[in-house]
Amino acid sequence: MNKLKLIQQLIDQINSLPHRDTIALDALKKRSEMYIRNIFGEASKYLGDLKKIHFSPMVYPADESYYNRSWSSGVSELKNLYETMREEISIFASDIDNSNVKEKRRTHKKKSSGKIFIVHGHNDGIKNAIARFIEKLGLETIILHEKPNNGKTIIEKFEQESSDVDFAIVLLTVDDQGGKMGDTEGLRARARQNVIFEFGYFIGIMGRSKVVALVEDDVEIPSDYSGVIYLPFDNAGAWKLNLAKELKNTGINVDLNLAI
Repeated sequence: MNKLKLIQQLIDQINSLPHRDTIALDALKKRSEMYIRNIFGEASKYLGDLKKIHFSPMVYPADESYYNRSWSSGVSELKNLYETMREEISIFASDIDNSNVKEKRRTHKKKSSGKIFIVHGHNDGIKNAIARFIEKLGLETIILHEKPNNGKTIIEKFEQESSDVDFAIVLLTVDDQGGKMGDTEGLRARARQNVIFEFGYFIGIMGRSKVVALVEDDVEIPSDYSGVIYLPFDNAGAWKLNLAKELKNTGINVDLNLAI
């Protein structure tokens, strides 16, 4: 099919996207990624631009007005991205085709780094148990506070250390309490705020299939992260085989015998 017609399809779909319909949005984003890879190539900057577009607030909790504004802002950014793609095709169609041919000749499947990022709160016991298990599987653990700062701010350090990981494990442990304003009787056990922030960050840059949350008993699960894999952290150790299977399902080289 004509490349311009493909991009026009995306524009038509974003224009008719129901307000805050996350299921339709997820399908559109997957279709967009497929089109970009096939039209502009695996190394296209548009893939990175697409992943940076957010449709929900980056800070929780937020009221309805923030959700609505975030959605509208995300839709506008995605429309602009499509329009830029359409303009590039119109002007440089032959150059795009030639560069894609050259790219396919010289590129291979991205090599796995074997790095697993562990997002954690205050429970050092669970953090260390996960880290030692990952190392037992022959993989490298990335724990932010164990890495040198090298003069970087926390967010700079976080961005650098998370840039080439294959998978993220988020530990939702009993660290904080929270609830609706004024509801002192309904406070629930929650993970730390930085854990929830990093949870959303990894979902945004890696996709839900490469992020798993290990949940301690009685911890409140964030309501907006539908479709994410949650595994209970049980003292009997059943989480080990379940986690190893999730790693293997994403293409990471894991010997399941080591998880038993």
